[in-house]
Amino acid sequence: MSDRTPGAYLAFLSSQEREVCAAISQDAAAEIPFLGKAGEAETTAWVEGAAATTVRVLAGAAEQSALTSHFVDLARRGATAEEVVRAVTLCRRHWLRVSLRAFAEPPFTAEGIERLSACFDTVSEAVGRHYADVAAARCRDGAARFRSLVGAIGNVIVIVDADGHISDWNGEAERIYGCPRDEALGKDYVGTFLPPEVHESVRADMRKVLAGEPTRHGENPVIARDGTVRLLQWNVDRVLDGEGRPVAIVASGYDVTEHREDQDRLERSRAEVQAILDNAPIVVFVKDLEGRFTFVNRQFDDLFGFSRGWTLGKRDADFLPPEAAQQNRDNDLEALAAGRSLDSEEIIPGKDGVHVYMASKFPLFDESGAPYAVCGIALDITARKRAEEERAELAQRIIEAQHAALRALSTPLLPIASGVVLMPLVGAIDAARAALVLETLLDGVGVHRAEIAILDITGLREIDAEVATGLVQAAQAAALLGAEVVLTGVRPAAARTLIELGVDMRGIKTLSSLQQGVTHAITRTRGRR
Repeated sequence: MSDRTPGAYLAFLSSQEREVCAAISQDAAAEIPFLGKAGEAETTAWVEGAAATTVRVLAGAAEQSALTSHFVDLARRGATAEEVVRAVTLCRRHWLRVSLRAFAEPPFTAEGIERLSACFDTVSEAVGRHYADVAAARCRDGAARFRSLVGAIGNVIVIVDADGHISDWNGEAERIYGCPRDEALGKDYVGTFLPPEVHESVRADMRKVLAGEPTRHGENPVIARDGTVRLLQWNVDRVLDGEGRPVAIVASGYDVTEHREDQDRLERSRAEVQAILDNAPIVVFVKDLEGRFTFVNRQFDDLFGFSRGWTLGKRDADFLPPEAAQQNRDNDLEALAAGRSLDSEEIIPGKDGVHVYMASKFPLFDESGAPYAVCGIALDITARKRAEEERAELAQRIIEAQHAALRALSTPLLPIASGVVLMPLVGAIDAARAALVLETLLDGVGVHRAEIAILDITGLREIDAEVATGLVQAAQAAALLGAEVVLTGVRPAAARTLIELGVDMRGIKTLSSLQQGVTHAITRTRGRR
């Protein structure tokens, strides 16, 4: 280039514009994905615009901002920061390549390169500022959205920096701790809002979280501004910066104070019920529909000598003889089928022998009304049954003794003299008593070796055929044993009845009074001696 003036330099750049555009377009399509996807025509148009604007800026025909806007516009259309910086680099490189050909002498080359480089340096700075502004706007928008999201979450959200100071928290945290966000920011979280007894453990946990150890899901008490202590359950994780360094801890917690109090009350209630059932003098158990035990009280375990909890999940057949297990299962199924409480006696072999239980079994129903288990409450009635059997046995013996006494009273046999016995008959005589009269008379004659037996019928209400026959049979039987039978107390009505009935009274002496009979008997026995 023979003309060394600036005008000549600009004219030379203009003459090379087509060549520069072709080179930039070719490289841009290959190295900048955004332009490569846009197509050849769009890429060429953008490159030609950049080249023309570059020449005009160098010539002073356009402001630097025009070239800057051209590259920033590429960013606004969706190109990434890396792609826009790559476009600036391509344009700079190809224009510098042409500029080096324009000057043969170093001073002119240096001046041109400086002007061109300054132009693209300004563009690079502007592109950087644009993306910094975009990032800042996004950050502000993201922070606002984050705070909005955090504020809408029902859980307590607390963000603590690596030094343990509060960097953010949400509205639920304000409510629980009783402290506005603006006042909480920057405060030492542990020292301000936790009771002293948990300071050390919580700080140790925070260090572990920042070190990347598995996050903890735990509980700890917190203190509100008014001194109220609440119990919160936490999910905790760490926050990393762009280089992967831990910079904060984010904790999401929810108030479990009432829930824990309810749990404590429920546990106390369960413990109370368990204590009551364990100390009650009854056996209590629950089985599922398959017959597996899901609950037993201590009395149940003591009956068999089981350790606590051993029975759970087992069936009757796992520790009872087949007949006892089948008895229990049948009663369970009967109660389930009936849908109500049923009572039955069950024979259960325990560690100290066989027991008798009065069992009341009834189904347990779920919310839908379907049975899901059967409950049994059983009272050991072994001692009562044994006492009942003993009482029944004693009563039987008493009854038998009473019967013997009654028999003796109904048919008394009295030895009144040597060889003489007396049997006074009172009331009514039926077939059973007639047989007893015969039995007692024969026994008495034999025992007392009686020669005369007096049957006094003074007290008989009436004499019918059955009574008369019984008396005759007794007299005939006594005669077979060698005794004479004397019938006394025969009143006119009785004598008439005996005659009317045609009773054979042969061998029987009859007298009207007991006195006559006794006199007769004593006289006869004395005469024989």
